[in-house]
Amino acid sequence: MILLSVFIVFLILLLAGLFLLFDFYVVIIGHLKGAPYVPSSRKRVRKMIELAELKPGEIVVDLGSGDGKILIEAAKLGCFATGLEINPFLVWFSRFRAARNGLSGKIKILRQDLNKYSLNEADVVFVYLWPETIDKLSAKFSRELKPESRLVSNAFSLSGIEPYKKEDNVFLYKSSILKTGN
Repeated sequence: MILLSVFIVFLILLLAGLFLLFDFYVVIIGHLKGAPYVPSSRKRVRKMIELAELKPGEIVVDLGSGDGKILIEAAKLGCFATGLEINPFLVWFSRFRAARNGLSGKIKILRQDLNKYSLNEADVVFVYLWPETIDKLSAKFSRELKPESRLVSNAFSLSGIEPYKKEDNVFLYKSSILKTGN
């Protein structure tokens, strides 16, 4: 009986430690790297997908892909989706979700710094990051996105650049606008 009690206490402490480690990654590391994990509602994901006007075969990149909701919805529409996420727990969880939805062949989730990933092939880029992070990425967007690419930002706009469309606090930019700054 004592051995069982010790095991239960050990298990509780282990789970608490894992929770604290997860919390550390989500809050501290996420905040320092661009934005903490804040899941988007299904309604917001639908709005982002709608504004992007995704077409089958397009290449979609989600910078800070979190739980993979956007990637899954894009892949269901026939897109090839890549998510970049720094949190190893969320990378594992989103890969699990992609597999559970039978979309592993259409979704790639990388544990990688979003600054080091080339956007040259992307047709659509999704972001849900702090405004300061988005602004730091503006030069990257301007430099790397193809002329016909689209950028969809959840909740935060790009400083000084008028979006092509805005609905329900979701902002759509065309890369040609990003390159000229108008």
